[in-house]
Amino acid sequence: MEELRYLEIYTRKAVRDHHVGDYRSPLRGRGFEFDQHKRYQHGDDYRQIDWNATARMGFPYVKKDFEEKELSAVIIADLSRSMDCGSLDATKRELLVRIAATLAFSAATDNMKVGLLGFTDRIELELPLKKGAAHSWRLVEALWETKPGSPRTNFALPFEHLLTRLTTSTLLFFISDFIQVENSFHSHALRHLARKHDLMPLVIEDRWDQALPGGSGFLRWHDAESEGGMVLNLSRHNKSVYRTLMRERKVSLQRSFYNLNLDHLFLHVGAPYLDALLGFFLARKRHK
Repeated sequence: MEELRYLEIYTRKAVRDHHVGDYRSPLRGRGFEFDQHKRYQHGDDYRQIDWNATARMGFPYVKKDFEEKELSAVIIADLSRSMDCGSLDATKRELLVRIAATLAFSAATDNMKVGLLGFTDRIELELPLKKGAAHSWRLVEALWETKPGSPRTNFALPFEHLLTRLTTSTLLFFISDFIQVENSFHSHALRHLARKHDLMPLVIEDRWDQALPGGSGFLRWHDAESEGGMVLNLSRHNKSVYRTLMRERKVSLQRSFYNLNLDHLFLHVGAPYLDALLGFFLARKRHK
């Protein structure tokens, strides 16, 4: 709890120091604020066309309503059993809670609405979009205290769940270790959300997601989600094969993100994360 209060104070100061409350774009002209306009699209009210802005930009622009300019954020949290794993003192789940807290406190400081969707192969936890520090604390406490009912993961589920529920532009922070996610990248719901909103995968990695432990002997391996297991010989050959497989998995994951034009961030259990995460959050808000 003390660490979370420190996160709140540190986050509030970082957000205020960067003055990200103003959503200013570098694309700006004299007498024309880009964040108050959008390019005309079929179906927009032609009576809202700003002819001065249109003359400067060379393409029809319409004025936004306030509701269109106000951003919200949804934190999508993977609560499957693999997130309870960790080779160090902390687990992936503990880092997930700290990341979610940092994002929620950042949103509250900037007067954004923030919501939460926790999932396994079912929806385990859902909090609606609301503003305020008190709501951010409820979100963090709910995430910490929830006990998932299933050990497994269905990565397509949160996208299908949100598809018809999000009506305005939203920042979607997807926190997971992204193990066995490959088939979900073909999901229609995922591709639709990636086009309509700002989806940002935050990948949590443990050192065992990169290499086997040092030393020799045998390692009993337990699959937290399928509950299967195996005994692995920690030979030099097996360690080399494992490193190669993990490296290829990461490259494949990054390629899938790039194919969907998704900015993403890798965060490591036991490593500093706060400044990298806040920088990512602030950069995305300036982009929007």
